[in-house]
Amino acid sequence: MLTPEDIDRLESFDGGDAWVLSAYLDLDAARRIKRSYLIAFEDLIKGVRGELAEPARDDLARESAHVRAWLEDQEPRGKGLALISCSPKHFWQAHFLAVPVREHLAFERRPDVAPLLELVDEYERYAVARVDKKEARLFSVFLGEIEEIKALEDPLVPTKHDQGGLSQANFQRHHETHVDRLLKRAARSLTELHRRRRFDRLILAGPDEATTALRRLLPRPLASLLVAVVPAKGDASDAEILNATLEVERRVEREAEDRLLKELLDLAGPGGRASLGVVPTLDALWADLVQTLVVADGAHADGSECINCGRLELGTVATCPACGKTMASLHDVFHRAMGRAREQAASVEVVHGAAARRLQETGVGLGAFLRYRWGVTG
Repeated sequence: MLTPEDIDRLESFDGGDAWVLSAYLDLDAARRIKRSYLIAFEDLIKGVRGELAEPARDDLARESAHVRAWLEDQEPRGKGLALISCSPKHFWQAHFLAVPVREHLAFERRPDVAPLLELVDEYERYAVARVDKKEARLFSVFLGEIEEIKALEDPLVPTKHDQGGLSQANFQRHHETHVDRLLKRAARSLTELHRRRRFDRLILAGPDEATTALRRLLPRPLASLLVAVVPAKGDASDAEILNATLEVERRVEREAEDRLLKELLDLAGPGGRASLGVVPTLDALWADLVQTLVVADGAHADGSECINCGRLELGTVATCPACGKTMASLHDVFHRAMGRAREQAASVEVVHGAAARRLQETGVGLGAFLRYRWGVTG
């Protein structure tokens, strides 16, 4: 399973004088049967080769042969593959993913982590508490994979069959006491989970009476993360819980993106706390002013990066306008901007659907919330 720590290691790796191959492959079930993803890999290599000068083409041939040999020896699984390789520096990461990934290949001096950042933004970590009056099961979901963290039950919860001489009223109070104890344990366990493995959202699943009771017991920090309550049978499988909650997560993510873009447009302007447009946003990124970079899904443009000061520019620029040093070409300045933002401890948000179209129309696909007011205009 891919972890945030894996992405951090990728972001911090610099090939220096060596080239880094970043490959993202679609492993749809139909492509796995005939291993047609191998053909797709070759097509991606051919596309990149045509953009490289002769010495780099030889490096690409060697690196791609190494990756191809690994691919041919592996049994594919999941829906996608992210693979980063730099043989001269003995660097290698390969991750089979439970979610689909947009097919892409880059051959540059640093790993292209933008596709992973987009996935992490789209499939944020969230927690699910599946509860009823007899048990509570707590799950963590990240990048389309579900993991059961803890199962709780109270073996002393009485049933009508073992109430013995208790009156109906006494039995009811006795039963409610045990259920309350179980749900309080669930609330404490969720708090502990959030402390150990922070999640962005919380979903409760189960019958209405149990989820309503647990909701009242949630401490304020957890209550603020609650985005939905969904029905779920007591014998629901992990896969059923995952499918039901992923649908909720997608809806909530789109709604959050719409709100984010509205705020960005409201704050953008002279002296505002946001930039809008590629050029002003790249300027703000170079000045280390970006708090949250906002990118439209599918936005793409060639660019250049200064090998000395790190300035990013649209298109092919030979000499850095800031320091006068040589600039290296980039296959996608949007991708590099996403990586640069993370290097500066800024967050990255990728917006989709209507929000992406609006950002393309108003800012050519790029904008940012700034750390403080600055003279950046669209």
